[in-house]
Amino acid sequence: MIRYEAESPPAVCTGTVAADHPGYSGSGFCDTPNTAGATLTFTVNAPAAGTANMAVRFANGAASSRPADVSVNGMVARSGLAFETTGGWTGWTTKTLTAHLAAGANTVRLAATTTGGLANIDHLEVSTTDDGNPSVMQGADVSTGQRASDVGARYTDADGTPGDPLDILKNAGVNYVRLRIWNNPRSGYNNKDKVLQYARTVKAKGLRLMVDFHYSDTWADPGKQYKPATWAGHGISQLQTDVYNHTYDVCNSLKAQGTVPDSVQIGNEINTGMLWDDGRVVNGNYTNLGLLLRAGYNATKACNSGTQVVIHTANVESGARSFYDGIRAQGVQWDITGLSYYCAWHGSLSNLATVVSDMRSRFGKPVIIAETAYPYTTANADSTRNVVSTECSGYPATPAGQQANFAAVQNTARNAGASGVFYWEPTWYAVPGNGWDPADINGSGNEWDNMAVFDRTGRLNPHIRWLP
Repeated sequence: MIRYEAESPPAVCTGTVAADHPGYSGSGFCDTPNTAGATLTFTVNAPAAGTANMAVRFANGAASSRPADVSVNGMVARSGLAFETTGGWTGWTTKTLTAHLAAGANTVRLAATTTGGLANIDHLEVSTTDDGNPSVMQGADVSTGQRASDVGARYTDADGTPGDPLDILKNAGVNYVRLRIWNNPRSGYNNKDKVLQYARTVKAKGLRLMVDFHYSDTWADPGKQYKPATWAGHGISQLQTDVYNHTYDVCNSLKAQGTVPDSVQIGNEINTGMLWDDGRVVNGNYTNLGLLLRAGYNATKACNSGTQVVIHTANVESGARSFYDGIRAQGVQWDITGLSYYCAWHGSLSNLATVVSDMRSRFGKPVIIAETAYPYTTANADSTRNVVSTECSGYPATPAGQQANFAAVQNTARNAGASGVFYWEPTWYAVPGNGWDPADINGSGNEWDNMAVFDRTGRLNPHIRWLP
């Protein structure tokens, strides 16, 4: 089920966005003029053509019904749908109907048929029997989610109804979960046992699974690619064996419990290589990195030939072409090209579109944005500074601004040919005991709390949507 708030673009209210009658979700509701023909228009995205269930949340404090014609793409789907009196303007309730939607964007319009105008409209919720296009990755990396729940984090939907964060995210459009795996982190989280455990939960909810191998005991990214302690003294020959055995062991263990991964990443943001210094890329020399990537690819395919291999860099602003040219020259195979994009670090959306299109055409493989996120506030919820505390032009650090940026990234990437977008750590709001440092998970704070899509109380941003 996807919710469309009446006060948030692309919804168009012919009256005013009001907030004077409590009980609404989001930041307000649509209050139209008391005239026949007053309208409220939603843009509804459907993954495929078919019948949809629609629920309109409204309040009507007038003494009589305020009926409306409901049209979809210019055709009346229900004439004179009654929005009865609810006994007061804070008496919110729901009216349901079914209608046929086309694949893609649909215009759903409510038009008042009497001089009373429309009832006050809070939101429209739409659900279909289709779970979305399975070829599109509408993803979320929820790697801190297990620890959050274990230390008491609570999650609610936009209305404040408690729920499992995976269920809440699925209702917002998520169909794919990404989980990182460290070799032997001191925190005891994001290791093999925890990934196996959470994979069962993910798959039981009908979500697809990506496993993100860091090949480290801690964070791996362009600025740090540390070997795990047990591999510290190993040279490139032994490291190839290490990568193969570790990748195969995790994949095969997932397969044995019935949760075979749909995709795996061989390394995380490996712009400058991995397993330093042996696997570092220096002066454009990809020889050793190529050996390690081939070992990871071969292990994955030996475990399950249908699992897709992702090679992931954070090179959107520059260097993406040279990196993938470099590994291809070493005989590296991969199935999906993965890129990170954060507007604070990786440039404009137009450049994102250019790089996605170039990667797609040059290498002939699907392209995904494996990581993106945007702040909903610049405020800090704990004692650890936020790693991102600035806004990108045109996108305020507000809940609505967060969704506007996320929607722009999704639409830009998809229009350029990308096959999916993953939001990085949407559930990681500030909770004591779920710090960023795996060596001090209890004592460290959260650098990402203002980037989560759940606020500091665990309530979902009412605007957030993963778009099909």
